[in-house]
Amino acid sequence: MAVQIIKDKELWDALVDESPYGLLFHKWDFLNIMEKHSGYKFLPYGIYKSDELIAIFPLFFKKLWGLKTIFSPPPQTGVPYLGFIVNKEYDNLKQNKKEGILNLIVNEIDEEIKKFSPNYVSISTVPTFLDIRHFKWNKYEVDIHFTYVINLNRTLNQIFDSFEKDLRNQIKRLERFCLELSESNDLSIFWELHKTRYEEQGINYPLISEIYLSDLIKAYPQNIKLYYLQDNNREIIGTIITQEYKTFSLWLGAPKIKIYGNEWMWWKLIQKAKSENYKKLEILGANTKRLCIVKSQFNPALEFNFAIYQKDILGKIAEWGYSSFIKRKWL
Repeated sequence: MAVQIIKDKELWDALVDESPYGLLFHKWDFLNIMEKHSGYKFLPYGIYKSDELIAIFPLFFKKLWGLKTIFSPPPQTGVPYLGFIVNKEYDNLKQNKKEGILNLIVNEIDEEIKKFSPNYVSISTVPTFLDIRHFKWNKYEVDIHFTYVINLNRTLNQIFDSFEKDLRNQIKRLERFCLELSESNDLSIFWELHKTRYEEQGINYPLISEIYLSDLIKAYPQNIKLYYLQDNNREIIGTIITQEYKTFSLWLGAPKIKIYGNEWMWWKLIQKAKSENYKKLEILGANTKRLCIVKSQFNPALEFNFAIYQKDILGKIAEWGYSSFIKRKWL
């Protein structure tokens, strides 16, 4: 068979590490922690050509209220993209060979998905992987999502000078206030700030639980880090969780407490990423207009990824119900 369920953690993680598209989200323990806390069944598919593992494709299945769903990634995990990744040899192939491999991957996974007869399928691919035509040819719908990245292959002065003038001036002013950015293992303040902000907007908090985040940090202490920003009165004025694996990503942020606190914090993290020889830093998410007004001041480049869907009538109704009644807090 060209597609198999993989049970070997080392085999799986080796492909994640070597693939130019592999993210921390794809790591074996990360995926199993998602399964544990989300209630979705983790399906670790590997796609082979002869005896060579050419791709992995993590899917998650759950049946809820009679509705059968398949996600990659599952909702409320804080994971913006997942989907399949190919091995390191893929990018060096000629185009007709690439298309043959993609045809194999998509056709094989599509057959596996059909075995579940799902009402709703949602797959979010990794940024920079552009060829999703085979999904369209297999009758999947496609949307485009965006994220911001800062090129770190420049001097810090060049990076700073590329920021908008107002942002540069505000960061310079804050340098006089003895702010301190420090790592922490205490999630309680982050969780409370984040949860309260969503509740104020009438939105259910989009992460499973504090324990879920804690388990991820324990599993990847070198790659997932929590930072708190304090002013000269030791008051917390900003907080963020980063992912530091291949790319330095500003992953989960809490709301701004004081003006420009987050921006100053981001600048310090840009400096940190640069000092640790990362090639780019991601300011996650560029799909909400009001948030882009702030993020775009850093003069980042745009990258995009694809959200791939299949949904029958029941799936469409469920999607509407989730957006209208579950995601929003109705009292």
